[in-house]
Amino acid sequence: MTRNLIVILLLISSTSFAQINLQPTQFDKFVKKTNIEWAAYANDSFYFTNPALNSLLIKRFADKKIKASLPVYSRTNDANQVQYLSKDAIDKLVITPAHQREPVTDSNGDVQFAAYIPNNPKASVYNITEVTQILFIKKGKLKSYIPWVTPTLPQFLSTGKYIGESFYFNTAYNFKYNKKFRKKNKLIFLSQTKKMISLKPETAGNHLKEMFGLNLLETLWPYVLKGKIDVFLSESNVKINPDECKNALLYKDKYVIPEYDSTNSIYSFKTVGSPTPLIFTELQLVQDWYYDLKRNKVSNTIKEAYLYPKKPNNQIPVTETTPVLKMVFK
Repeated sequence: MTRNLIVILLLISSTSFAQINLQPTQFDKFVKKTNIEWAAYANDSFYFTNPALNSLLIKRFADKKIKASLPVYSRTNDANQVQYLSKDAIDKLVITPAHQREPVTDSNGDVQFAAYIPNNPKASVYNITEVTQILFIKKGKLKSYIPWVTPTLPQFLSTGKYIGESFYFNTAYNFKYNKKFRKKNKLIFLSQTKKMISLKPETAGNHLKEMFGLNLLETLWPYVLKGKIDVFLSESNVKINPDECKNALLYKDKYVIPEYDSTNSIYSFKTVGSPTPLIFTELQLVQDWYYDLKRNKVSNTIKEAYLYPKKPNNQIPVTETTPVLKMVFK
Protein backbone atom coordinates (compact mmCIF):
# COMPACT_ATOMS: atom_id res chain seq x y z
CA MET A 1 0.00 0.00 0.00
CA THR A 2 1.44 3.34 -0.97
CA ARG A 3 1.66 5.85 1.90
CA ASN A 4 0.00 8.80 0.27
CA LEU A 5 -1.69 10.11 3.40
CA ILE A 6 -0.16 13.22 4.95
CA VAL A 7 1.25 11.88 8.20
CA ILE A 8 3.96 13.62 10.18
CA LEU A 9 5.42 10.47 11.75
CA LEU A 10 5.00 6.73 11.88
CA LEU A 11 2.33 6.44 14.52
CA ILE A 12 2.02 2.70 14.71
CA SER A 13 5.35 2.14 16.41
CA SER A 14 4.45 -1.06 18.23
CA THR A 15 3.43 -2.95 15.09
CA SER A 16 6.00 -4.78 13.00
CA PHE A 17 5.51 -4.29 9.26
CA ALA A 18 7.40 -6.00 6.44
CA GLN A 19 10.17 -4.04 4.83
CA ILE A 20 9.26 -2.68 1.42
CA ASN A 21 10.63 -5.37 -0.86
CA LEU A 22 8.59 -5.22 -4.04
CA GLN A 23 7.50 -8.59 -5.37
CA PRO A 24 4.50 -10.23 -7.03
CA THR A 25 1.71 -11.13 -4.61
CA GLN A 26 -1.55 -13.05 -4.71
CA PHE A 27 -3.32 -9.79 -5.56
CA ASP A 28 -1.25 -8.63 -8.54
CA LYS A 29 0.20 -11.81 -10.07
CA PHE A 30 -2.69 -11.86 -12.57
CA VAL A 31 -0.92 -9.17 -14.61
CA LYS A 32 1.39 -11.88 -15.96
CA LYS A 33 -1.46 -13.16 -18.13
CA THR A 34 -0.90 -12.51 -21.83
CA ASN A 35 -4.22 -10.69 -22.26
CA ILE A 36 -3.23 -8.04 -19.69
CA GLU A 37 -1.58 -5.27 -21.70
CA TRP A 38 -0.87 -2.70 -18.99
CA ALA A 39 -1.27 -2.53 -15.19
CA ALA A 40 -0.33 -0.25 -12.29
CA TYR A 41 -1.19 0.47 -8.68
CA ALA A 42 -3.15 3.71 -8.30
CA ASN A 43 -3.79 4.17 -4.59
CA ASP A 44 -5.75 7.10 -3.19
CA SER A 45 -7.15 8.61 -0.02
CA PHE A 46 -10.84 9.39 -0.49
CA TYR A 47 -13.43 11.29 1.54
CA PHE A 48 -16.48 9.10 1.08
CA THR A 49 -19.01 11.08 3.11
CA ASN A 50 -22.46 10.07 1.93
CA PRO A 51 -22.44 7.55 3.42
CA ALA A 52 -19.29 7.97 5.53
CA LEU A 53 -17.54 4.77 4.47
CA ASN A 54 -14.69 5.11 6.97
CA SER A 55 -17.03 5.32 9.95
CA LEU A 56 -19.31 2.64 8.52
CA LEU A 57 -16.46 0.13 8.20
CA ILE A 58 -15.16 0.88 11.69
CA LYS A 59 -18.64 0.41 13.18
CA ARG A 60 -19.29 -2.80 11.25
CA PHE A 61 -15.97 -4.19 12.45
CA ALA A 62 -16.83 -3.29 16.05
CA ASP A 63 -20.21 -5.02 15.61
CA LYS A 64 -18.43 -8.15 14.25
CA LYS A 65 -20.23 -7.88 10.91
CA ILE A 66 -17.04 -7.81 8.80
CA LYS A 67 -13.53 -9.25 9.06
CA ALA A 68 -10.31 -7.25 9.16
CA SER A 69 -6.55 -7.64 9.41
CA LEU A 70 -3.70 -5.37 10.38
CA PRO A 71 -2.73 -2.99 7.54
CA VAL A 72 -0.56 -4.70 4.94
CA TYR A 73 1.34 -3.12 2.09
CA SER A 74 1.00 -4.08 -1.55
CA ARG A 75 3.87 -5.96 -3.21
CA THR A 76 5.26 -7.21 0.11
CA ASN A 77 5.22 -10.67 1.64
CA ASP A 78 2.60 -9.54 4.18
CA ALA A 79 0.09 -9.28 1.31
CA ASN A 80 0.47 -13.05 0.81
CA GLN A 81 -0.24 -13.81 4.45
CA VAL A 82 -3.45 -12.01 5.34
CA GLN A 83 -4.51 -12.90 8.86
CA TYR A 84 -7.84 -11.79 10.27
CA LEU A 85 -7.78 -10.55 13.86
CA SER A 86 -10.36 -9.44 16.40
CA LYS A 87 -10.95 -5.77 17.08
CA ASP A 88 -9.42 -6.11 20.55
CA ALA A 89 -6.25 -7.63 19.08
CA ILE A 90 -5.91 -4.91 16.44
CA ASP A 91 -6.65 -2.15 18.95
CA LYS A 92 -3.90 -3.37 21.25
CA LEU A 93 -1.40 -3.09 18.40
CA VAL A 94 -2.67 0.05 16.68
CA ILE A 95 -4.37 2.22 19.29
CA THR A 96 -1.53 2.12 21.81
CA PRO A 97 -1.22 4.36 24.88
CA ALA A 98 0.33 7.74 24.17
CA HIS A 99 3.45 7.03 26.24
CA GLN A 100 4.36 4.15 23.89
CA ARG A 101 4.34 6.31 20.79
CA GLU A 102 7.18 8.14 19.13
CA PRO A 103 7.61 11.66 20.55
CA VAL A 104 6.90 14.75 18.46
CA THR A 105 8.41 18.17 19.01
CA ASP A 106 5.91 20.99 18.68
CA SER A 107 6.57 24.54 17.44
CA ASN A 108 7.80 25.56 20.91
CA GLY A 109 10.33 22.75 21.04
CA ASP A 110 8.35 20.85 23.66
CA VAL A 111 8.00 17.08 23.33
CA GLN A 112 4.47 15.88 22.67
CA PHE A 113 2.96 12.46 22.02
CA ALA A 114 0.50 11.58 19.29
CA ALA A 115 -2.51 9.42 19.93
CA TYR A 116 -5.96 8.59 18.67
CA ILE A 117 -8.37 10.12 21.18
CA PRO A 118 -11.77 8.37 20.80
CA ASN A 119 -13.71 11.03 22.69
CA ASN A 120 -12.07 13.92 20.87
CA PRO A 121 -14.95 15.86 19.18
CA LYS A 122 -12.66 16.61 16.22
CA ALA A 123 -12.34 12.90 15.43
CA SER A 124 -15.77 12.81 13.76
CA VAL A 125 -14.68 15.43 11.21
CA TYR A 126 -12.15 13.19 9.49
CA ASN A 127 -13.40 10.45 7.24
CA ILE A 128 -10.47 9.39 5.07
CA THR A 129 -10.42 5.90 3.58
CA GLU A 130 -7.27 4.66 1.88
CA VAL A 131 -8.18 2.68 -1.26
CA THR A 132 -5.74 0.24 -2.84
CA GLN A 133 -6.51 0.06 -6.55
CA ILE A 134 -4.98 -1.73 -9.52
CA LEU A 135 -5.81 -0.24 -12.91
CA PHE A 136 -5.27 -2.60 -15.83
CA ILE A 137 -6.03 -2.91 -19.52
CA LYS A 138 -7.41 -6.23 -20.73
CA LYS A 139 -8.16 -6.68 -24.41
CA GLY A 140 -8.41 -2.94 -24.91
CA LYS A 141 -10.68 -2.26 -21.94
CA LEU A 142 -9.59 -0.20 -18.94
CA LYS A 143 -10.61 -1.93 -15.70
CA SER A 144 -10.20 -1.40 -11.97
CA TYR A 145 -9.60 -3.96 -9.23
CA ILE A 146 -9.81 -3.08 -5.52
CA PRO A 147 -7.90 -5.70 -3.46
CA TRP A 148 -8.75 -4.00 -0.13
CA VAL A 149 -9.50 -0.73 1.60
CA THR A 150 -8.06 0.75 4.79
CA PRO A 151 -10.03 2.89 7.24
CA THR A 152 -7.91 5.50 9.00
CA LEU A 153 -7.87 7.17 12.40
CA PRO A 154 -7.18 10.86 13.01
CA GLN A 155 -4.16 11.55 15.21
CA PHE A 156 -3.83 14.36 17.72
CA LEU A 157 -1.09 15.71 19.94
CA SER A 158 -1.78 15.81 23.66
CA THR A 159 -2.56 19.49 23.11
CA GLY A 160 -5.47 18.48 20.87
CA LYS A 161 -3.76 19.58 17.64
CA TYR A 162 -4.61 17.39 14.63
CA ILE A 163 -1.46 16.15 12.86
CA GLY A 164 -2.67 13.60 10.31
CA GLU A 165 -4.09 10.13 9.86
CA SER A 166 -2.81 6.63 10.56
CA PHE A 167 -3.94 3.32 9.09
CA TYR A 168 -6.32 1.33 11.33
CA PHE A 169 -7.01 -2.00 9.62
CA ASN A 170 -7.54 -3.61 6.23
CA THR A 171 -10.92 -4.93 5.19
CA ALA A 172 -13.15 -5.55 2.15
CA TYR A 173 -10.60 -8.00 0.77
CA ASN A 174 -11.24 -9.13 -2.79
CA PHE A 175 -9.02 -12.03 -3.84
CA LYS A 176 -10.36 -12.23 -7.44
CA TYR A 177 -9.39 -9.48 -9.86
CA ASN A 178 -12.14 -10.43 -12.32
CA LYS A 179 -14.93 -10.94 -9.81
CA LYS A 180 -18.34 -9.87 -11.10
CA PHE A 181 -20.24 -7.54 -8.83
CA ARG A 182 -23.93 -7.38 -8.19
CA LYS A 183 -26.20 -4.95 -10.00
CA LYS A 184 -25.78 -1.30 -9.05
CA ASN A 185 -29.27 -1.13 -7.50
CA LYS A 186 -28.06 -3.59 -4.86
CA LEU A 187 -24.95 -1.55 -4.03
CA ILE A 188 -24.48 1.64 -2.00
CA PHE A 189 -23.28 4.54 -4.14
CA LEU A 190 -20.38 6.28 -2.39
CA SER A 191 -19.20 9.09 -4.63
CA GLN A 192 -17.76 10.08 -7.97
CA THR A 193 -14.05 10.87 -7.97
CA LYS A 194 -11.63 12.47 -10.42
CA LYS A 195 -8.05 11.21 -10.34
CA MET A 196 -5.12 12.79 -12.19
CA ILE A 197 -2.65 10.32 -13.72
CA SER A 198 0.67 11.47 -15.13
CA LEU A 199 1.65 9.97 -18.48
CA LYS A 200 5.31 10.92 -18.17
CA PRO A 201 7.82 8.02 -18.16
CA GLU A 202 9.45 9.13 -14.91
CA THR A 203 6.19 8.55 -13.00
CA ALA A 204 6.11 4.82 -13.67
CA GLY A 205 7.08 3.78 -10.12
CA ASN A 206 3.84 1.91 -9.38
CA HIS A 207 3.61 0.20 -12.74
CA LEU A 208 3.21 -3.56 -12.75
CA LYS A 209 3.25 -4.13 -16.50
CA GLU A 210 3.94 -2.18 -19.68
CA MET A 211 4.14 -3.71 -23.13
CA PHE A 212 6.72 -2.18 -25.49
CA GLY A 213 7.21 0.76 -23.12
CA LEU A 214 3.73 2.15 -23.83
CA ASN A 215 1.99 4.14 -21.11
CA LEU A 216 -1.70 3.93 -20.17
CA LEU A 217 -2.95 6.19 -22.96
CA GLU A 218 -0.62 4.79 -25.62
CA THR A 219 -1.87 1.28 -24.81
CA LEU A 220 -5.51 2.37 -25.21
CA TRP A 221 -5.00 4.49 -28.31
CA PRO A 222 -5.02 1.73 -30.96
CA TYR A 223 -8.52 0.87 -29.71
CA VAL A 224 -9.55 4.51 -30.12
CA LEU A 225 -8.43 4.32 -33.76
CA LYS A 226 -10.50 1.15 -34.22
CA GLY A 227 -13.59 2.96 -32.93
CA LYS A 228 -13.87 0.82 -29.79
CA ILE A 229 -13.48 3.82 -27.46
CA ASP A 230 -15.53 6.95 -28.15
CA VAL A 231 -13.70 10.28 -28.12
CA PHE A 232 -15.29 13.73 -27.74
CA LEU A 233 -14.02 17.30 -27.82
CA SER A 234 -14.08 18.34 -24.16
CA GLU A 235 -15.31 21.89 -24.67
CA SER A 236 -18.16 21.21 -27.10
CA ASN A 237 -18.82 17.53 -26.28
CA VAL A 238 -18.83 16.81 -30.03
CA LYS A 239 -17.86 13.26 -30.95
CA ILE A 240 -14.93 12.94 -33.35
CA ASN A 241 -14.15 9.94 -35.52
CA PRO A 242 -10.94 7.86 -35.41
CA ASP A 243 -9.53 9.47 -38.56
CA GLU A 244 -9.78 12.92 -36.99
CA CYS A 245 -7.85 11.65 -33.95
CA LYS A 246 -5.23 10.02 -36.13
CA ASN A 247 -4.62 12.93 -38.47
CA ALA A 248 -4.57 15.69 -35.90
CA LEU A 249 -2.75 14.24 -32.93
CA LEU A 250 -0.55 11.30 -33.75
CA TYR A 251 2.69 10.08 -35.16
CA LYS A 252 3.55 6.52 -36.12
CA ASP A 253 6.08 4.30 -34.44
CA LYS A 254 6.99 0.72 -35.31
CA TYR A 255 7.78 -2.19 -33.06
CA VAL A 256 7.80 -5.98 -33.06
CA ILE A 257 5.11 -7.90 -31.21
CA PRO A 258 4.74 -11.66 -30.59
CA GLU A 259 1.84 -13.76 -31.85
CA TYR A 260 0.43 -16.48 -29.61
CA ASP A 261 -1.26 -19.80 -30.41
CA SER A 262 -4.13 -21.42 -28.50
CA THR A 263 -1.76 -22.65 -25.77
CA ASN A 264 -0.36 -19.14 -25.19
CA SER A 265 2.96 -20.11 -26.79
CA ILE A 266 4.74 -17.68 -29.12
CA TYR A 267 4.77 -19.00 -32.67
CA SER A 268 5.87 -15.92 -34.62
CA PHE A 269 6.59 -12.19 -34.53
CA LYS A 270 5.29 -9.33 -36.63
CA THR A 271 6.17 -5.69 -37.10
CA VAL A 272 3.32 -3.25 -36.71
CA GLY A 273 2.86 0.49 -36.90
CA SER A 274 1.29 1.98 -33.81
CA PRO A 275 -0.11 5.51 -33.90
CA THR A 276 0.61 6.95 -30.44
CA PRO A 277 -0.57 10.21 -28.86
CA LEU A 278 2.41 12.35 -27.93
CA ILE A 279 0.87 15.67 -27.01
CA PHE A 280 -0.81 14.50 -23.79
CA THR A 281 0.98 14.48 -20.44
CA GLU A 282 -1.91 13.92 -18.01
CA LEU A 283 -5.14 11.98 -17.88
CA GLN A 284 -8.02 12.61 -15.48
CA LEU A 285 -9.93 9.44 -14.65
CA VAL A 286 -13.59 9.73 -13.60
CA GLN A 287 -14.90 6.85 -11.47
CA ASP A 288 -18.19 6.06 -9.70
CA TRP A 289 -17.62 4.18 -6.41
CA TYR A 290 -19.86 1.59 -4.75
CA TYR A 291 -19.96 -0.47 -1.56
CA ASP A 292 -21.53 -3.91 -1.34
CA LEU A 293 -22.91 -4.02 2.20
CA LYS A 294 -23.79 -7.70 2.00
CA ARG A 295 -20.42 -8.92 0.73
CA ASN A 296 -18.22 -6.16 2.19
CA LYS A 297 -16.58 -5.25 -1.11
CA VAL A 298 -15.69 -1.92 -2.72
CA SER A 299 -15.87 -1.49 -6.50
CA ASN A 300 -16.06 1.25 -9.08
CA THR A 301 -17.10 1.97 -12.63
CA ILE A 302 -14.69 3.83 -14.90
CA LYS A 303 -16.85 6.39 -16.68
CA GLU A 304 -14.52 8.56 -18.75
CA ALA A 305 -11.06 10.08 -19.00
CA TYR A 306 -10.08 13.64 -19.87
CA LEU A 307 -6.83 14.19 -21.77
CA TYR A 308 -4.58 17.13 -20.90
CA PRO A 309 -1.97 18.39 -23.40
CA LYS A 310 1.56 19.56 -22.68
CA LYS A 311 1.87 23.04 -21.26
CA PRO A 312 2.92 25.62 -23.88
CA ASN A 313 6.68 26.08 -24.05
CA ASN A 314 6.94 29.88 -24.07
CA GLN A 315 7.85 32.79 -21.84
CA ILE A 316 4.37 33.08 -20.32
CA PRO A 317 4.00 31.08 -17.06
CA VAL A 318 1.25 28.45 -17.28
CA THR A 319 -0.20 27.23 -13.99
CA GLU A 320 -2.65 24.74 -15.45
CA THR A 321 -4.01 23.38 -18.66
CA THR A 322 -7.51 22.38 -19.70
CA PRO A 323 -8.51 19.04 -21.20
CA VAL A 324 -9.03 18.95 -24.95
CA LEU A 325 -10.41 15.43 -25.43
CA LYS A 326 -12.67 13.11 -23.47
CA MET A 327 -12.61 9.32 -23.77
CA VAL A 328 -15.89 7.61 -22.85
CA PHE A 329 -15.79 3.97 -21.84
CA LYS A 330 -18.67 1.77 -22.85
